[in-house]
Amino acid sequence: MALTREEIEKYLSLESEKIKGPDAVCEQMIRHWVEIMEDENPLYSDEEYAKNSEYGGIIAPPMQVQAYTMQPVWPKTEREPSPMERFIKCLRDEGYTSIVATHQGQEYFAPLRLGDEISYTITVDQVSDEKQTSRGPGYFVTFLWTYYNQKDELVCKQSFTILAYNAGA
Repeated sequence: MALTREEIEKYLSLESEKIKGPDAVCEQMIRHWVEIMEDENPLYSDEEYAKNSEYGGIIAPPMQVQAYTMQPVWPKTEREPSPMERFIKCLRDEGYTSIVATHQGQEYFAPLRLGDEISYTITVDQVSDEKQTSRGPGYFVTFLWTYYNQKDELVCKQSFTILAYNAGA
């Protein structure tokens, strides 16, 4: 059964409280990223090069921002569910229990510096009308993560779109 536009509107543009990431930007996580991605950018690993750059020191790859905010799997972090989590629960309760990611984008505003502590908010940004897809009826839902450093400077905006669908319909 399709959600009404009125039900969907209850979730749109709601922004979560700021959620602080558990890890500060650090050389070890940068090293792991650089190794696995085989990224040779000296700004991420060459202290002397980075010190003489416009940044004045080592920075983290910007696309790594989400890694610093991922909550531990164990022990489970207790907090209020975000608008995204509440909306996904609403979709599941209505039978849209299957999810596939369809798009992600990031826009960067400030570098990630060693020692930065990253926090973020989540917003339900856009929800399509119900679409009939080859997977079943569903909704394309775009969430917006907004990342900040400890100085409350905007670091990154990340959009993430999913298709939440009813595979059994």
